Amino acid sequence: MGRVIDVGLRSHDETAYTRAPDEEPCRFPMPIVRHMKAKLALMGEGGVGKTSLIRRFVLNEYQDTYLHTVGTRVSKVELTVPHGADTEVQMDMSIFDIMGQRGFKDLVRETYYHGAQGLMGVADLTRKDSLYALNEWIPSALEIAGDVPVYLVVNKRDLEERRAISEEDVRHVAEAFAAPIVYTSARTGALVDDAFNALAIEIVDRAFRQDAARAVERGLRDKVLLLLDKRGSIGLKKNQFFEILRGVNFDDLQNELRRLEGEGLLTLLWHGASDFTAVITPRGTAATKRQATWDEE
Repeated sequence: MGRVIDVGLRSHDETAYTRAPDEEPCRFPMPIVRHMKAKLALMGEGGVGKTSLIRRFVLNEYQDTYLHTVGTRVSKVELTVPHGADTEVQMDMSIFDIMGQRGFKDLVRETYYHGAQGLMGVADLTRKDSLYALNEWIPSALEIAGDVPVYLVVNKRDLEERRAISEEDVRHVAEAFAAPIVYTSARTGALVDDAFNALAIEIVDRAFRQDAARAVERGLRDKVLLLLDKRGSIGLKKNQFFEILRGVNFDDLQNELRRLEGEGLLTLLWHGASDFTAVITPRGTAATKRQATWDEE
């Protein structure tokens, strides 16, 4: 069973609501459920605690001996991420852990960071070099992953007496990447869940924002293809286009239909010189099924 991310706080003395025997039960609408796969990549120098952070988050376990990562390791966890008042996202998150040696990082960075929707740079509170090394790790990752959210995690907060990094040092590095900062302890578990959950929420929020942006940018071309895809072999006649797409200029519509026909995405069946029926082709149907952010049910 997946883990539910709770974005609210509940007091310990809060009691369940009890209704009178003759009172109508309160019916809450079922949330809209979306599904997505997400890839999160951790980076940072060897020994900063990347593997221990993942182990604590996924298994709620900690091993006191140094866990040396050889090559790359992938851990998986199922999360339920709320979005707004009526939507939740069932997320299958794959967490990638990389060996901290620089030469290995350069060798595998293309495959390691490709497709990542979130990045987590990890530093050790007791080692200043591990913080400044993120100035190389993070840009290298962003070159491959693109514009994705980045979190800066300073681990080993339980070793405060051995602190070698000031808060100003951390802010200076984080600001360059607009990265939120979380101080964690894999040993005690302090704020580990918070760091991973916050990044999961940001990944979901960004996916919804990207969907909204695509919807705004969707022009006449996509609207025509979506309409025809729904009609299948019946197609749409000229007058039906204008009934549905109110305000569309005839020349704009006709030019777009001709472009789509030229690309093999639809066929125009003419009825005389001025009337026609547009029917989508198999290639046009495939074009409407482009890769989506959300997985199909």
